[in-house]
Amino acid sequence: MSDFHQFVSTVLADKTIDESEVSQIRDYLGQDGRLDLEDVKLLVELYCEAKEYCPAFEDLFFSVLEEVILEDGQIQPSEQYYLMKMVYSDRVIHDREREFLRKLKASASSISPDFE
Repeated sequence: MSDFHQFVSTVLADKTIDESEVSQIRDYLGQDGRLDLEDVKLLVELYCEAKEYCPAFEDLFFSVLEEVILEDGQIQPSEQYYLMKMVYSDRVIHDREREFLRKLKASASSISPDFE
């Protein structure tokens, strides 16, 4: 099992993400010294599979996604995939998700028609 999958399995063993696990997640994200789409992939996986998560995880989740997705000022199709996965994972668009998408749209220098 890859390191990625092992880490996800360990964090989600009880299907919840608590405060102590947020520091482990931060450490994992910081291993290579930069944030990228692989980190977004990890966070989206955790976000979608967890039954419950603490506010600190949600804050980390949205801040990393914003930083990585808007790094070049554009919302690329590969990035849209993870946004769609986030939104449709539980078939409910939560208020914080809706706010986040609006913020991305307003902050991006260009978006694709598909993002609309």
